[in-house]
Amino acid sequence: MDHNTMNEENESTQFVVSYELVALLRWLIENDLDKLKKMIVKSYSAGLKEDIRRIQNKQEEITVEDIHFTILEFLSMMDTLISETIQEKVTQTALEKNLMPAIEHIDSAICDDATVRSSIEKATASNTAENPRTVLYKELLKRWRPNKKMVIN
Repeated sequence: MDHNTMNEENESTQFVVSYELVALLRWLIENDLDKLKKMIVKSYSAGLKEDIRRIQNKQEEITVEDIHFTILEFLSMMDTLISETIQEKVTQTALEKNLMPAIEHIDSAICDDATVRSSIEKATASNTAENPRTVLYKELLKRWRPNKKMVIN
């Protein structure tokens, strides 16, 4: 087996988990076990019981690939949901603080989404008497890392 094939196999079996997803999973374990239990009970009554029975009676075969795919699909879905939720909350807070006109003027080709999002979070979390728009601009300047190849007129 050559080196490229091994790398391709390793890349296809690896999954990157975001810090947000890890934080969500930890938080759910520490704070929402009752809700998770209720969700499992509801799922069990709504058809999970039959799925488990088919697997146990070997009427339905599950391969290692099926297990791998299901776990990856679940984690990917959870990661997408947490990212969407964070973005929605940041946008909602920005709207409440009247930051959208300032945000719309930020060139996304120059400043990446993660920098903008973290700057908005900091500006909206700030409880100072300072104008949230001013805090946003200051945070953007602190966090922005220009690329040497970037040409700005």
